[in-house]
Amino acid sequence: MKQSILKYLLQVFLIVFSVVLGLYLSERIEDRKNERDAKQLLSKIKSELNANKKLLDQWVPYHGEIVNTIDSLSNDEKFINNFINDKSAIYEAFSRGTIMSDMPSNDAWDIAKSHPLIVNIDYDILLGLSKIFNQQKFTYESIPNLIDLMLSTEFNSKETARPNLKLFRDKLEEVYGRELQLVNYYNETEQILKFQKK
Repeated sequence: MKQSILKYLLQVFLIVFSVVLGLYLSERIEDRKNERDAKQLLSKIKSELNANKKLLDQWVPYHGEIVNTIDSLSNDEKFINNFINDKSAIYEAFSRGTIMSDMPSNDAWDIAKSHPLIVNIDYDILLGLSKIFNQQKFTYESIPNLIDLMLSTEFNSKETARPNLKLFRDKLEEVYGRELQLVNYYNETEQILKFQKK
């Protein structure tokens, strides 16, 4: 009888042990899969960041150049008279003919924010990414307003030409200042990402 009880206890123990071991191994496999998928998610965000950084490298100095050009043109009476007569005179300030043709994207970040695997990404990286994409949104949300101002009929009217030119310049300088902060956020997050690789 003792032998049969020991035999049954041993069988119960082996069954419980194998179930617990199976659950543990299944959980470890799922954790590794989640880590791999989270790395893939982060890789897509990094690709988006690299593309956005390249755009910033083009637009930041250009926006600073426009602000400086408008500063010098706004003191030029000939330019002001030309501007009042023809709105397109403002394009003298734009060596590329536009304020901004391509905007940085945030598609990968938007997808990642709602993905459950985001919890597997390091907190410092997430904080840096959040700063970047919030600053990016905040920085470029005023560009359509600048374009609307340029396209408005009163933009270069005799009474409002100077104040509107100053308003345009000030708003673009604000964008430029925010872009400089955005570049700082990119650099900080880039350092965190490099540190995480080690």
